[in-house]
Amino acid sequence: MFLFNLRKGAYIAGAALVFGFVFSMFTQVPSGSVGVQTLFGQIQDEPLSEGAHLINPLARVQEMSLQTFKASLPKESAGTKDLQVIHTDLAVNWRIRRDHVINIYRNYRNTIGETILLPIVSESLRAVTARHDSEELLTKRDAISSELLAELRSKLSPHHIDIVGVAITNFGFSSEYQQAIEAKVVAAQKKLKAEQDLQRIEVEAKSRIAQAEGEAKAISIQSQAIQSSGGANYVQLQAIQKWDGKLPTTTTTAIPFLNLK
Repeated sequence: MFLFNLRKGAYIAGAALVFGFVFSMFTQVPSGSVGVQTLFGQIQDEPLSEGAHLINPLARVQEMSLQTFKASLPKESAGTKDLQVIHTDLAVNWRIRRDHVINIYRNYRNTIGETILLPIVSESLRAVTARHDSEELLTKRDAISSELLAELRSKLSPHHIDIVGVAITNFGFSSEYQQAIEAKVVAAQKKLKAEQDLQRIEVEAKSRIAQAEGEAKAISIQSQAIQSSGGANYVQLQAIQKWDGKLPTTTTTAIPFLNLK
């Protein structure tokens, strides 16, 4: 009985060992990731796509996410073209390229965000703000964001990083300097409005002058027509045009345009 139990235990242990060995030959790569195999420290050239895979039981698999990450640089500082210091919170959405996962893992493992992305983002922000004065940074926020996005894509493309989007928030200077800039912008807007109002007034004045000249010319033509055709005839013509066709019941004067002879 003892030998039977011992043999049975050996069978169970052997089966568990075989099951564990077979189970170790399978791996599951989750959705949105790529698996990188290493065998005795050597990185294999072929990545593992999403799903189940049969692998060497001695190999290890490192998951590399292809999803979009958000990198934040709070309270980042940079200088402007007119030597002012700005302060901003910067957020960048990024992801690695699927076809370069092996190279990225070989060079950076999972630290590419900290070792490559963040320093280049900070450097690019300084490069962009240095090309603009402080007023432009306040009044052309969308254009500055687009310029920064293009700068990041250019510098991070060689590192196989795609930039999805960039957001500049809490963008400002010292409170005193920002108030001075805003006052200057308001003054410029008021000046522009005054110039537009002046142009509108000039156009309206020219329109009234043209209208008056037209009316004066019409009166002059009418006057010349009266003189050339005879004033009495013209007066009679005007009376005919205004007559309603009814004769007065009593009158003490002659009707100028009715000849009864």
